[in-house]
Amino acid sequence: LAQAEPNTVKSSGDFALSLFKKAMLNFDDLADRDFGAADSDGEVVDLTTSSSKLVKLLECRAGTGTDAAAASNLQPARSCINRRMQVLVLHGRQSNEPMVNFQLTGLKQAIGKDADIRVLESDLIWTYQEGADNHDADPMSLALAKGKPFKMWFRHTSDDPRVRIDFFKQQDPNVKVTYSEYEPSVDKLLSYVKNEGPVDVVVALFDGSIVVHLAVARLAKMGLRVPWRLSVFFGSMCIRDDNLSEPLASQPSSHPTIHVFGRRDEYYFYHRTAAGRRAPEDYYEDAVILEHSEGHQLPSLGAPQSKLIYERIAEGMRYHCGLTSAVPRRVARPPKPTSFAVRNLDDMTPRKLRVLALCGGHSCAAVIKFQTTQLKAALGKDAAEWTYLEGSKPWSWYEGEPTVSEMEEKIANGAQLKNWYMDTCHEESGKKSDRLNSFKQFDPATRVEYHDVQGAVQHLKKYIMDEGPFDVLVAFSQGCIMAHLLIGHLRQEAPGGRELYPERWKHTRHTAEQMPWRCSVFFSGMHIRDRAFLPLFETRSPHPTVHVFGKRDEYYDYGRDGFGNKPQEEYYVDPVVLTHDQSHELPTSAPRARQIYDRITTEIWRHCGGRPE
Repeated sequence: LAQAEPNTVKSSGDFALSLFKKAMLNFDDLADRDFGAADSDGEVVDLTTSSSKLVKLLECRAGTGTDAAAASNLQPARSCINRRMQVLVLHGRQSNEPMVNFQLTGLKQAIGKDADIRVLESDLIWTYQEGADNHDADPMSLALAKGKPFKMWFRHTSDDPRVRIDFFKQQDPNVKVTYSEYEPSVDKLLSYVKNEGPVDVVVALFDGSIVVHLAVARLAKMGLRVPWRLSVFFGSMCIRDDNLSEPLASQPSSHPTIHVFGRRDEYYFYHRTAAGRRAPEDYYEDAVILEHSEGHQLPSLGAPQSKLIYERIAEGMRYHCGLTSAVPRRVARPPKPTSFAVRNLDDMTPRKLRVLALCGGHSCAAVIKFQTTQLKAALGKDAAEWTYLEGSKPWSWYEGEPTVSEMEEKIANGAQLKNWYMDTCHEESGKKSDRLNSFKQFDPATRVEYHDVQGAVQHLKKYIMDEGPFDVLVAFSQGCIMAHLLIGHLRQEAPGGRELYPERWKHTRHTAEQMPWRCSVFFSGMHIRDRAFLPLFETRSPHPTVHVFGKRDEYYDYGRDGFGNKPQEEYYVDPVVLTHDQSHELPTSAPRARQIYDRITTEIWRHCGGRPE
């Protein structure tokens, strides 16, 4: 402090800044770097494991002092504050001081008498906006607010022309979001730390975390270090205004942080992936990531992992405040989610997976229900709801068409068999021959004409929009061609918001390339044969697909090669292709059938928010 040269500064504020620059400890070197290196015994705590094992692991001390720090690639523990920790809390959006005091009950118990907790409340009042907010304040929130107004930290707008709730706009990578009135909130935080401090730990909930990120970004841009020792984020959210996130997006901060997420939070996917931008956990070097199995809330008392999470947070707080030299136990970093969870979007509650299965040509709903029995079992009978759909064109056998098997007739039980569309084969000679239709289809010189495709596409689209939402589309044989045609047509239709559709789930399509379901699984599929519709896939679709073929299927080479046309696998950017040794059917023979269904279910859950816990 004696080296601060107070006579060279013009004001008390500049003097404090000079002291800060010259005398503050190097926070970068004292970050929680044990989370990126092996400790003495190489043991890593996984908070998804059983509570008994976790307790045993967390009770095992990593040692003390410089030896323990060296074992974990940490610098020695921070200088001791020699007093109670001073913790500053920022509430979330649609919240206030009384609410956040209730939310922090579990953390307060873990900290005990080691800290004083103060709440910084925003000056902006939040009011419900129909069509923008997910929901109005519920009765419990109103009771916890104790009659005081709800607050928010800043306002924002977007360039999204569609009418849909802000939840969808924020998660759309193509939407530009612009913040306003955020600077007074950042000023309030930094001013409080400077004038009302000391502040050792900042705890921020949900939107409050954005204010902290903005403050850290401002300090980084000014070349200043963060003037508190640790930040703890519950439901950490990204800076969605790209003009403001650059300092942290381009260079992570060495400021120590702990981020806590709920895997059942409707924002979980957004929290950890940030709509294709740098996620908030990646704003910081060696960020500690903790997860619980609840929703958009702090871990509740008595819930699995909650006690362990709060204890781990308290360990980090005490360590960074120099109240203990015991190095906090490492925590395994959980993988990032690959997709948004399956939910009822009206109230954001979890729901079962919904699967729509399209039967093949000259078939019916009963047949595809029977064919998909093993796939249904692999997904789990209680994990998914299935709907079976047949075409709308009555079919009867005629010369050249394949004969329906006895098994199919028995399963159909007299029901009218259907096609998705009818077609005509125009042979090169211009004359009809007695060749089977399949051989005509195989002949590249044959021109195949589909009839009433527009009507068939609109019929299927209407069903999906009326009876949806569906998450997975499963199709067999001609049903696959019908699905290709539908996907191709939907690629040409701009998605809409409430101005077109009243139902929320229809607002989730960010672009025309995003289908109103998550992924498609095709069994014994074939390419589009009518050349009038080939332009639908001049460019590849990013829609996720799985293609399953039987090597003994008479259509195998035709389905894989295209016979002069673009193969269906090339319709899509990243198709998963699986094969088995059976014929024109869904696989049933072990062990290959089990392997295929395991891979399919893995792909389905990858695109549908993960397998339910």
